[in-house]
Amino acid sequence: MTSDNSPHGEGDGEAESTGWNRRAFLGTAGAAGVAGLAGPVGNVTAQNKPLKIGAVYLLSGLGQSLGAASVAAAELTVKKINEAGGILGRDVQLIVRDHENSAATANQHFRDLVQRQGVAAMIGLTSSGVTLSTAPTVAQLGVPLTLTDIGTPFITEHDEQKYGDNAQGTRVHFRTNANTAINTYAMAKYANENLDVTRVANLGPDYAYGQQCWEYFKAFSNAMGADYEYVASQFPEVGASNMTPQINTVANANPELVFTSFWGGDAVTFVQQATQQGLFEQATDVFDTLGADPTVFQALGNSMPEGVSYSSWYWHSTYDNQNNRDFLNAWTQEYANTDTIGIPSFTGPSAWSALWMYKRAMENAGSTNPDDIISQLEGMQYQNDPRGPITIDADSHQAQAPTIIGTTSSKDDVPYDGVGLQPSQSISVGRQRLTELLSQADTNLPPGV
Repeated sequence: MTSDNSPHGEGDGEAESTGWNRRAFLGTAGAAGVAGLAGPVGNVTAQNKPLKIGAVYLLSGLGQSLGAASVAAAELTVKKINEAGGILGRDVQLIVRDHENSAATANQHFRDLVQRQGVAAMIGLTSSGVTLSTAPTVAQLGVPLTLTDIGTPFITEHDEQKYGDNAQGTRVHFRTNANTAINTYAMAKYANENLDVTRVANLGPDYAYGQQCWEYFKAFSNAMGADYEYVASQFPEVGASNMTPQINTVANANPELVFTSFWGGDAVTFVQQATQQGLFEQATDVFDTLGADPTVFQALGNSMPEGVSYSSWYWHSTYDNQNNRDFLNAWTQEYANTDTIGIPSFTGPSAWSALWMYKRAMENAGSTNPDDIISQLEGMQYQNDPRGPITIDADSHQAQAPTIIGTTSSKDDVPYDGVGLQPSQSISVGRQRLTELLSQADTNLPPGV
């Protein structure tokens, strides 16, 4: 989600240049050729050695809190897996790397993890730009990478004939969180059905994720028949310390609904400065795609306004099922009296499920060979996800995962001073519906599911 060195790479729905042709690569390499680049992974047989899994996240700068929350979820999961006997009778060792704000750094980590450390699988990342830019390297290495924090639908879109370069899916990339198409569909549907507004403006981070979110939201809103007038759109630079010029430009357009796609540190900065400028009082609603995150709400404290529509991939009180209760109890027991926040971030369940699904895939296959793991993951159903059962689509490798929408409220039970979400609802959608709407909107944006 955070930018890499090309902040405008996917602006206006166009794919960021990754310097590769996916169809040509897969056509010439083939499964055997790809696996052959993976080094010692498929040949690790020593049962007394730990089974290594790489975790590559943004652990510095703007996205540090989100990356750290994902690592916390992954470390908790590995502990529980080891308590349950490990994988194939071997303890699991998580090797964590910081991809910083750089595709080059991420590529270095991927090569080291596969070729020197001999990891059997990987999880990550925290940047849509880095994900797309590193896709060639990850595909060549041949070891499965399950994405737990990434929004761009391009990386799980497989229909190149229809979507061209916007289809960047590979045989090794999987995803266990809802993508931007699912997220913005839910927001467009909610706004169209619940908010009496016509004048809509946008504020979002100036890079791939922010610009894609706005394009998808407009496409879905138009296809649903929302009669919106789009009155302004502003993109402050990622990590901007002063967003007031852009906030004032939007405010001067007199919008009734302000769509935003800030997250992490940018979400905190935006809310603080938008509150000072009176934007929350002026607009009927200020919607946000991934703002519903405990690290954001904790940082904002009582300065976060109530009654604002916020969305995300998960909120702890949305799901009343035993799997979610078990996940939350495990989190509380592990991180009580520590600096880690008392409830999981919106990426928590996606990291949790990614690792449990690796365990199932390897044990079903009786192997850590990359091709065997990939074959098992394709179409896998996982019943124990805290959000409810999920299935990995065999073609796109995207999980049929939901998104959540709620209203900020101080009545929610949260372990910090500040708001939570109440009430909140879970929304799911399939490929057919997304494809129909995007086609009606006359756009080449892919569903990625």
